[in-house]
Amino acid sequence: MLKKINFKHTDDQLKKVLKPIFAYDLAVMYPNLDIEEQKRLIHLMGLEKLSDMFVELDIEDQYQLFHLLEVPRKKSLLKSLESDDLKEFVEDLEPEKRPDITQYLPRIKAKSLELLLAYDEDLAASIMTTDVISLDHELSIKEATLKIVTTSKENDYIDTLFITDDDKHVIGSIDLKQLIMARPGQTLASIMREDFHFVYEDATIEEAIETVMDYDKNAIPVLDHDDHLLGIVTADDIFDEIIEEAEEDYQKMALLSDYEADSTALERSKQRLPWLLIAVVLNLLIASFLSIFEATLAEVTALVLFQPLILGMAGNIGTQSLAVTILGLHLDAFDRDKLPKIHIIKETLIGLFNSLILAISCALFAYVFLMLIPTGRQSAQSIAWIVLVAVFSSMFISALMGVYVPIILDRYKQDPSAASGPIMTTINDVVALVIYFGIATLVFL
Repeated sequence: MLKKINFKHTDDQLKKVLKPIFAYDLAVMYPNLDIEEQKRLIHLMGLEKLSDMFVELDIEDQYQLFHLLEVPRKKSLLKSLESDDLKEFVEDLEPEKRPDITQYLPRIKAKSLELLLAYDEDLAASIMTTDVISLDHELSIKEATLKIVTTSKENDYIDTLFITDDDKHVIGSIDLKQLIMARPGQTLASIMREDFHFVYEDATIEEAIETVMDYDKNAIPVLDHDDHLLGIVTADDIFDEIIEEAEEDYQKMALLSDYEADSTALERSKQRLPWLLIAVVLNLLIASFLSIFEATLAEVTALVLFQPLILGMAGNIGTQSLAVTILGLHLDAFDRDKLPKIHIIKETLIGLFNSLILAISCALFAYVFLMLIPTGRQSAQSIAWIVLVAVFSSMFISALMGVYVPIILDRYKQDPSAASGPIMTTINDVVALVIYFGIATLVFL
């Protein structure tokens, strides 16, 4: 764990203390420092470590840090940022604050930023970096190596190089390792790979994720429809998107709005309270359903003992089938344009088998329990049969809902993650209780 830095040290001593500390650890520490300590910290840090720390900060801290810098260092910091990190920083700012940043950008970088901001956030081009090198196909290995050494900038991605023809169309790619190992007299055209993978600028982020994962690429180029190179999407960009998407899905499953780590308890309460109130209303609906079976409950009090069992088992199996189906949709495990019959059949059989086995187990438990602790005038065998039928029916229906609801939502272009959370659980509870007490009413009244 990172220890607190002693700012009583001299500048030279403090530089030595800062040198082995990772940029991420400094980013964690930075918001907790007072303003004078922050100024001193960023003044003593080298540009590379300052840039690395900057991208790890929250947007508010980034904006505050930027305005602590002198003008020359502001320009240096912006120039050192990769284009996608710069875009993310500016994009997250309120519109009226953006000119405070963009006024310090070099003309070329400002144009790249303007291009990135123009793309819809769901497109792969919106997360690409424009810091990439292309080489003419007629260059020799020696000429290409010299160009890379003399023209590449610190932030340029050079692990993979893209080869263009006379009209600047991308026609192939070559790894830096392959370039270093090639003979100096060869041309790039003679050693490049022509079967490279790419996405067009109007491809979605999901398509880019699939391409990187399916073909195990560290980076793929983003092209316009004239096959000109616009930028690249790296595996790091894809990793960040997957994490962000997973966080969004988790928030949706819990019916939460955007989570902010630095938000107050009152702000978080306001975010969660509306959905909890909806859950209260739905549970009141459950209570109203139970009032219909008031006579049944009065006659057969033993039914209440097994109510949690019925609700719990229905909720558990529904959550499992729901999770598997949503995961399949997110991973494109089946064709979204067709009904995934194989998945439905498999999950239906799994739901049928598990519901039957667990229903028999629950009935046996109920029978043994009531034999040991008799409750009411009804026979233990009768109540055990009701438990068996209710558990089987409610579990099987819940499993089917877990399969069909997200598929139907996806077919109508709705987020299947919306099928999760308290509302889906409450619907399963209503179905399970109606089945359980409905069967009991038919048997005993």
